Amino acid sequence: MSLPEPTAARRVSADVAVIGAGIIGCSAAAILADRGARVIVVEGRAIGAGASGRNLGAIQHPFDPVLAPLYDESILRYQALAETTASDFRIGREPAGLLLLIADPDAARTRADELRRAVPDLAPEALTPEELSELEPALAPGPGAVRLATGYPVPPAAATMAWADLAGERGAQFLIGTAGRPRLDDGRVTGVTLDDGREIAADAVLVAAGPWTPRLVDPSDAWQPMRPTYGVTLQLRLTDGAPTHVLEEDAVEEINRADAATAHAARAADEGVADPPSLFSLASAAGISTLGSTFLPEEPDPARIEPLLLRRAERWMPSIADADVVERRMCARPQSVDGRPFIGPVRDLVGLFVCTGHGPWGISTGPASAAIAARAILDGTPPPPELAATRPI
Repeated sequence: MSLPEPTAARRVSADVAVIGAGIIGCSAAAILADRGARVIVVEGRAIGAGASGRNLGAIQHPFDPVLAPLYDESILRYQALAETTASDFRIGREPAGLLLLIADPDAARTRADELRRAVPDLAPEALTPEELSELEPALAPGPGAVRLATGYPVPPAAATMAWADLAGERGAQFLIGTAGRPRLDDGRVTGVTLDDGREIAADAVLVAAGPWTPRLVDPSDAWQPMRPTYGVTLQLRLTDGAPTHVLEEDAVEEINRADAATAHAARAADEGVADPPSLFSLASAAGISTLGSTFLPEEPDPARIEPLLLRRAERWMPSIADADVVERRMCARPQSVDGRPFIGPVRDLVGLFVCTGHGPWGISTGPASAAIAARAILDGTPPPPELAATRPI
């Protein structure tokens, strides 16, 4: 996969400067450039260096009625991306399926009933232990599950790289460097200066820097709509073949929010539990299975987390004990206070926009979110109120 060539010019100009080359920044750059805008993307380390390249590798429904349309639109954009770009990115026309694993088979039936009311479009189906073993023989016998019509496994960094590739084909430029706070003149954005002195003159700046967005947007630090939650994943090569479904231990909502992760970790500390909270999840694509994950309020030691993830995963899938660990990865997710992203113009600053706060759903809802941001920048179209950057927190 070819990537856009970075430019080394000291002074450049653009219609829009995008800070952050994750899934949001790269897809926004491609969408903006397709509309004719001159775009420069600034990234501190590398394309997809954060959560956009170190995720589980599963595009799936976010179980939130506000975010569901973003997921639906993002799937369509991913499928169009796979058809129009020369990259290696591929996505199925139909989902592989998501299995929510539940230790108690009776609880699986109850959970399926709940999900039929909440997300009927996903056709929730309770599976007995026998049906689950037939569907995925590598799983340990005993648990039940709920199968849902969602879950598109992709290599974790592939989607972001493909959007970057498309953005480059459409004329966007990429700069590697650390961006400072956007420059302002009488309440209006005029561009961005990098830490090495390079300057970008721009009529608009879109900050898509994940959990680090607030410090770039608000010098007073009063706007704090999100916190990082740290995830560690392992990339495995399974000796006995990979599951066809995306696998996930049910109850992710208990620890995948910033406040919940903090509370869960505090309870564990009070009870003298040495291991931080984690849940079993697994997605397989292109011969590699990605195992996750943690939702931690503080940056962990990945070397310590690795045996924890493997040990807990073996309870659900014993063959993981024989897997080869190809790579260990860590990232900080931008977890918003209400579980929904912040998109659109920043109050009282003309030309400054944000798109961030997606938590674990960035890969699943990012392209549609980027499209909302692009319309706000180019057309002045306001984002939905429940996703607006200016909504109360």
